[in-house]
Amino acid sequence: MTDELLALVGPDLSDDVARCAAAAGYQMLRADPEHCRREWLRADAVVADVNATRVLAELGPPRRAGLVMVTDGEPAADIWRSAMSLGADRAVSLPAEESTLVGLLTELRSPLAAPAGAVAVIGGHGGAGATTLAAAVALTAAEESTHVLLFDVDEFGAGIDLTLGIEGRAGLRWQDLTLAGGAVRAQSLHSALPQVNDRLSVLAPRRDSRLRIGVDAVIATMDAGRVNGDTVVVDLPRTADPVTDAVLDSVDLVVLVTTAGVHGVASSRTVAARLGERGIAAALAVRGPAPSGLRASEVASAVGLPLLTAYRSDPGLPGRMEAGRLRVPPRSPLGRAALAVYRKAGAAERLAA
Repeated sequence: MTDELLALVGPDLSDDVARCAAAAGYQMLRADPEHCRREWLRADAVVADVNATRVLAELGPPRRAGLVMVTDGEPAADIWRSAMSLGADRAVSLPAEESTLVGLLTELRSPLAAPAGAVAVIGGHGGAGATTLAAAVALTAAEESTHVLLFDVDEFGAGIDLTLGIEGRAGLRWQDLTLAGGAVRAQSLHSALPQVNDRLSVLAPRRDSRLRIGVDAVIATMDAGRVNGDTVVVDLPRTADPVTDAVLDSVDLVVLVTTAGVHGVASSRTVAARLGERGIAAALAVRGPAPSGLRASEVASAVGLPLLTAYRSDPGLPGRMEAGRLRVPPRSPLGRAALAVYRKAGAAERLAA
């Protein structure tokens, strides 16, 4: 697979960078510096000019390796400081130093380990079971990978920490994070958040707070987890707001959960259409039973999304959750569905990388 170079440069430097990218064996990607978080995380290398560096410094994406600043002269001291804060350790003047840029890009052809996958789970309607599936995916991922971050960004839900039985554990909640365009280290997050076990950390809203979840906090924590190689699972509400949009722009896969009934299908079609308008990679999880006799494949066809998994409800699950916390046996219907989602999210990440 050809390595990809994210070029955040204006027309005056575009041709110079394109020649260097071709000479070093990269496929060149272009993006708007204000909306390039997905490419910033995934590209093998990044070249940014002065204007892009200034924009990125304001947005505060996570530091990354493989960043080179390009200029048409000597950069000002404040711009150079901004570039270093983003991870750059070299500045190259073009076109005079094209050979230098080709050499730097060639050295970067052995990239660091790719970020882990990120998946959001959203209900097609109330009571679909999205929170339960999201928690199950995170528990399954914790058995399969090193570290997992589970985020609940639904301010009006019961709380995924309650689902997992850790609502009383000490640790930060969303309203405790005041990150205005800043960055955070994933290692610090894991030690500061409530934990289910030594692999799974949970970030949920504080129910007794009137403060809203901040978009900057969501972006910073998601980016920190992905750059650190953590699997990120997000329990996402159906509401369309800046936080939801930020998550949708950051994950590799969105799983829409619906029951196999006529009303659930009708509501899920609306949510699926909104995802389609944003160009989101989405798949469907269908939870039975089907009182109307609809098969999972028919539900998927009606909703307009590919079917990822279908599973039957566990009638004893609500009672067990009232008495303790969610447990997901691997061979249970919920366990098999969660494993299918986890594997699909990893495959989607590899395709995007």
